[in-house]
Amino acid sequence: MRKITIKKNLLNKSEKLFIFIGLLGLFPFFIGLLDLLINKNNLFFVVHLPKYYGSIILTFLGAIYWGSILNLVRKSLVPEQIKFCIIIWSVTPSILAITILTMKSNFSLLLLSMGFLLCQLVDEICYKFLLFPSWYLPLRRTLTLFVVLILIYSYFIMQTP
Repeated sequence: MRKITIKKNLLNKSEKLFIFIGLLGLFPFFIGLLDLLINKNNLFFVVHLPKYYGSIILTFLGAIYWGSILNLVRKSLVPEQIKFCIIIWSVTPSILAITILTMKSNFSLLLLSMGFLLCQLVDEICYKFLLFPSWYLPLRRTLTLFVVLILIYSYFIMQTP
């Protein structure tokens, strides 16, 4: 595994914007968690924000692979079996997300957190095949950590009477 360090001065403006927007994407998770902590039995938001927003983001994580394989410059360097797996994977998170949204059980929060961990695992594996920027994997690790912790904490909040 290669060690990646991000130095602020090495990032251009668009890369910094990607990172900023990625971190800003945690905001709805934190707002949803606060809503659960404060208003558990009478949520301010009509929907369970961590669950619904998390499902949207999970779908987005799969779509990254759809776009990556479509725009892969050196497709001939990636084995056909790997390309096939990436294409199948690219729609798997959206199928998982829609399944989670149909579930009424609080267990759906744990399933959603497992979906994020699975996406992270796929990122770690596919990083060597796809040309993601050097900052992508460290950012994804950070975002996944926060999202999974918030989803698991939300599950335990919902489980307590």
